[in-house]
Amino acid sequence: MADVLEHIPSFGDLRASGAQVSAFEEARSELAAAGDIPADQIELGAVVRLDRGFPMIATASGDLLRAEHAVDFAKGKRGKRGKHAKKGAGQTIGADAGGDRVLPGVGDFVAVRVTPGHDMGVILRVLPRRTAFERWRGKNRGDRQVLAANVDVIFIVQPLGAERDTLSLIRDRVARSLVLARDCGAEPVVVLTKVDRCDRAEVDAIIGDLHRLAGEGVRVIATSSRTGLGLDEVRACVPKGTVAMILGESGAGKSTLLNSLLGVDALETNEVRARDDAGRHTTVARIMVSLPDPCGVIADCPGLRSLPLVGHERGLARTFPEVVEASRACRFNDCSHVHEPGCAVLQGVEDGEIERVRVDAFLSLASEMRVSAQSLDPDIHL
Repeated sequence: MADVLEHIPSFGDLRASGAQVSAFEEARSELAAAGDIPADQIELGAVVRLDRGFPMIATASGDLLRAEHAVDFAKGKRGKRGKHAKKGAGQTIGADAGGDRVLPGVGDFVAVRVTPGHDMGVILRVLPRRTAFERWRGKNRGDRQVLAANVDVIFIVQPLGAERDTLSLIRDRVARSLVLARDCGAEPVVVLTKVDRCDRAEVDAIIGDLHRLAGEGVRVIATSSRTGLGLDEVRACVPKGTVAMILGESGAGKSTLLNSLLGVDALETNEVRARDDAGRHTTVARIMVSLPDPCGVIADCPGLRSLPLVGHERGLARTFPEVVEASRACRFNDCSHVHEPGCAVLQGVEDGEIERVRVDAFLSLASEMRVSAQSLDPDIHL
């Protein structure tokens, strides 16, 4: 097996926006002005691996090193060296508007101190993110875990051929993933793996169904790592300069797919259980790998057993815009879009303007989000 570190992206493989570069320059000036860190020791870097150790950083000068957090940063203090250093009237660099701590995620751009003669860097600031793929952590409504930052494409990986994966279950997983991807502003791409376990007619039927569910403009790609089917089409979704993330449950074939895209076995894979096709957590680190030219970078994350939707109303509206738009013309403001007279959503379905499968998915997910919002925050009304 090849060493995955051989495929870690360099800083040049990633793309910091103009706003992120400006934020870094401002942070470096503030930190240097504080007097205890020379400006030439503060570099722009990107987090390319997160595991049980210290984050791995690729720097603009070409270094690849592990880095710890600055003391004030790690403790969440508003110190002159921490990421809570003040900016303007009570705002902070590298923090959200509420002043909460922002710990680095894979894909984050950071200001890192690199001291000559030291093999360990120090993360000083997390720079503003273009996008962030987040999931609910199970506490309050706004408590999110960032799985990957600054991603452009989300590969929604769904295996075929398992008896437990009914069409209804596949639809639910894909719909949830679409909402999460749209919520963070990334482009979703549905990737069906292990299609060699099904006959062509079954695969075509599932592709057609998911096209209707995902809506116009969302690609659905059938792949087989065994035969090579669809791999070039997946690679084309990640042109050089872009970053993708692979999203799927354990056993979905994410690491196998990524190895196939790389052309070498760089990531560890495990067999799924024969009785239910369930997988174990093979990927324990969040790691970025650079695909061969002319492709970009993909972040591999551990498999997710569930994808609860809490506070993702923006993603729901972006995923089903025609349902939201039609609902504004309903006769009743509290229309359930199920049986009421004068429902513009049901009229759209009858006229063939809205797919029934998309309305069903919207109603199911909206109901779940409404219940979770009201249980976590009774003041929220959806």
